[in-house]
Amino acid sequence: MGDSVQVSPPVVQGRAPLFAGVPWWHGAVLLLLIALLYWTILAALFGQWRHDPNFQHGVFVPAFALFVLWQTRHKLKRVRPAPSWAGVPIIAFALMVLVLGVLGAELFLSRVSLLLLLAGLIVLFLGWDFFRAVLFPWAVLFLMIPIPQIVLQNVTFPLQILASKLATGLLREIHVPVLREGNVITIAAMKLEVVAACSGIRSLLSLVTLAVIYGYLMEQRPWVRAVLACSAVPIAVLANGFRIFGTGLMGQYWGPEKAEGFFHSFSGWLIFVVSLIMLFALHGLITRIWKVEGSKGQPASSGTPAPVEPRPKQNSALARLGVAAALMLATTIALHARSQTELVPDRTPLSALPRSFNGWVGQDYHLDEETLDILGPGEFLARTYDAPENAQPPADLFIAYYPSQRATETPHSPDHCLPGAGWTPTLRQVVQLPGPDGPIPANRYVVSKAGDRQLVLYWFQAHGRAVSSGYWSKYYLALDSIRLNRSDGALVRLMTPMYAKESPEAAQARLWSFGSQVVPLLDQYIPR
Repeated sequence: MGDSVQVSPPVVQGRAPLFAGVPWWHGAVLLLLIALLYWTILAALFGQWRHDPNFQHGVFVPAFALFVLWQTRHKLKRVRPAPSWAGVPIIAFALMVLVLGVLGAELFLSRVSLLLLLAGLIVLFLGWDFFRAVLFPWAVLFLMIPIPQIVLQNVTFPLQILASKLATGLLREIHVPVLREGNVITIAAMKLEVVAACSGIRSLLSLVTLAVIYGYLMEQRPWVRAVLACSAVPIAVLANGFRIFGTGLMGQYWGPEKAEGFFHSFSGWLIFVVSLIMLFALHGLITRIWKVEGSKGQPASSGTPAPVEPRPKQNSALARLGVAAALMLATTIALHARSQTELVPDRTPLSALPRSFNGWVGQDYHLDEETLDILGPGEFLARTYDAPENAQPPADLFIAYYPSQRATETPHSPDHCLPGAGWTPTLRQVVQLPGPDGPIPANRYVVSKAGDRQLVLYWFQAHGRAVSSGYWSKYYLALDSIRLNRSDGALVRLMTPMYAKESPEAAQARLWSFGSQVVPLLDQYIPR
C-alpha cells in the first residue's frame, strides 16, 4: 500500500525590496530631471534658510523627513508596489503649478510644485498604498517652505499688536505706568517698538515645526500629536508677550541700555527655551491625565511577512518612465525658452513728480532706516503738500514703486503700517474715485489717534490697472508676469487731516481735489 504524498513547493515569503520594480537608473534619470527643473528654486530656498531668520528651521525639516523614512523602512518594505497611471495627471498638475510659479513670480507655488511632483512620481511608480505609507513625512516637508510674503505680512502685524497688548496688560498689573499706541509701548524710562522681528512669528514657526517633530518622536496617539502641534501657537504668542514684558521691566528698573543689545538677543533664545519647556509640560500633563495603554514604543509588527511581489513588467516600467520624463523634459525646455531677462520699462523717477499743483506746494519728508528696511528694495516718494492760499489741511502723498516683485518684495498695505504707528481704524470701505481712464477702486479709511482723525485713500497700481485688494494685486502680478514678463508695481496712498465732525465724504472730496491733479501724471512714474 503505497499512498503517494504530493508535496507542494514551499511559499517563499519575506520582505520586498523598498523600491521593488523601480530600477536604479530610472531613479537616476528622474533625479537628474528634477535637478534641471528645480536647481535655481532649491538654491534660492537654501539661501532663504540661511539668511531669513523667520525660516532658518526649514533646513531641519528634510532631515527629519528622511529620518522618518529610515525609521519606518521595514514597514515600507512590506507595502506591495502597485504602480498607478493616476500619477500622470498629478505630475502634469505639479508641472503646471511650477510654470505658473516661475512665470508668475510666485516662489511659494514653485516650491510647492516640487512636493506635488514627488507625490505624482510616488503614485506613478509605487502606487497609492505606498504614498499613503509615506504621507506623514511627505506632508511634513510643507513646513520647510516659507509662507508667501503677502500672507506673512497679514500674520506678522496682528502678532505685533497682540504681543504689545499682552505686554502692556502685564506691565499695568504690576503698576508700571505705560501707554500703548499701536505696536509702540511707552514707559517712563524708554519707548519700546514691537517691530516685525519682535512679533513672535519666528519663534511661532520654529515651535510649530519642533512640536510636530517632538509629537512624532515622543507620542503614538494621533490626537495628542495634533494637540501638541496646535498648542505651539498660543504658547509662542504668550512667551513672546512675556519677553516684551521682561524687556519693559528691564528698561524701567535697570536702564534702557540694559534692555537692548545682548539682553534683547539673549531673551529671544531664553523665551524659546521656555516655550519648549511649556510644550514638554503640556505633554506631561496630558500623559498623566490620559495614560498610555500598552507599550509606548513603536508597535511591533505581527503576522506573516507579505510575500515578495513580482517585479512589474519591464516594458510597463519603461513606459511610465518615458511619460514622466517627457513631461518633465518638455517643461524644462519651455521654461528655459521663456527665461529671458525680466522686462523693466523705462520711467521717470518718483522724485521728479512736480512739487506744485494749482496752489499746492510739496515738501519731502524723511523715511528712517528701519522703515526703509521694512519696505524693502524699491523707490519711495514721501511728500506733504500744503495749500496756504486756500487754508486747507495738508495732503500727504506716499508712493512705493517696486521695479521687480519676483524677489517676494511687495508693497506693504497701510492696513498694517497705520495701526502700527498708533492710528486706530474706525471706518473702512472701498470707494470708486473718478480717474482719467475710469473709476479707481480705492480703500477708504478713517483713522484716529489721541482725538485726531485722518482720512486715508490707497490702492495698488500696475500696468495701467488699479485695484483695492492686495490679493487681487498679487493675482494680476502673476498674470502680467506671464503675459508681459513684468512684475513691477506700486502702492499709492493719500492722507489728510479731517475737520471736527467732518464727514468722510466731505474729506474725500477735499482730498480728491488734490489727488485728481496727481493721478493723471502717474503713468510717467508707474508705467502702463
